[in-house]
Amino acid sequence: MNCLCCGSSINENPGFPIEGYLECTSCGLVFRNSSKAQNIKNIEKHYQDTDPHKRVAKSKIHFFRNALYYLSCAEKTRDRKLLDVGCGYGYFLKMAEHDGWKVRGVELVRDAVIASRKKVGEEKVVQGFLKDASFSDNFFDAITLWDVIAIMENPMDDINECYRIMEPGGKIGIRTRNLLFEKLLYGLFTPLKHLATKLQIKIPYVFNRYCFSGKSVELLLSRVGFVNIQVKNSPLTSGDPYGNMKVRFAASITKGLAYNISRFISWVSNGKWIIGPSLLIWAEKQQINQSPWRNRS
Repeated sequence: MNCLCCGSSINENPGFPIEGYLECTSCGLVFRNSSKAQNIKNIEKHYQDTDPHKRVAKSKIHFFRNALYYLSCAEKTRDRKLLDVGCGYGYFLKMAEHDGWKVRGVELVRDAVIASRKKVGEEKVVQGFLKDASFSDNFFDAITLWDVIAIMENPMDDINECYRIMEPGGKIGIRTRNLLFEKLLYGLFTPLKHLATKLQIKIPYVFNRYCFSGKSVELLLSRVGFVNIQVKNSPLTSGDPYGNMKVRFAASITKGLAYNISRFISWVSNGKWIIGPSLLIWAEKQQINQSPWRNRS
């Protein structure tokens, strides 16, 4: 078995402390083997039964605005087109359309598709996987994947598809949980698990099907052909939309500390140590047609 990010051979023996996961010792990617059917079932269950999408969207407004500002500065043409992969309930699409983008979305969960179509239009949101949409080559000026790459069936296939349908010079934006931070939370929380249970603190760490470090996601993008890759600490969402903490303002205080500490560490290390809770990655499709690394596995 080869790592989808760096291509290294992965030993079948798990190197990760949680059962069912494998770890690439070369780039740090951690992933769990599961069937396509089970993966789809898990996604649908989360977004239909668990995800408080209105509160989550509200908590991401600041992040959405910053992302749109960045993209709008990079792409100033009037006929600019944006695709949001895993568009959820359409909140980001609606904001982008309001900012003058011609938007399209792709979403797997039926309820979310219906909600998105009500916000931006029936024809602008495709239900299914990215390849199901069959977009034309070199079509979009910007493609965003906010908190979805970790739950994709095969991120390499989807990033390759993003590359194909993106205009040369176009921007891709990815936000995903930072594996290094989740490992840190796991190490801190596990010895205090009984105390946390008494204080009604929910498990703070999350390990999805794919867990990326900054290095692993950068390698994934470069293998596909993207250039000018920037990996940084993502601005955090506000509040506590999932209700992980009992004390009302504890989440905001904790997030503020985590973000500022991670920014300081990134600054003193000249960007080498990215340890914030989430990663924000920007990259560009190169101007030439083909990369010598593209489509290798």
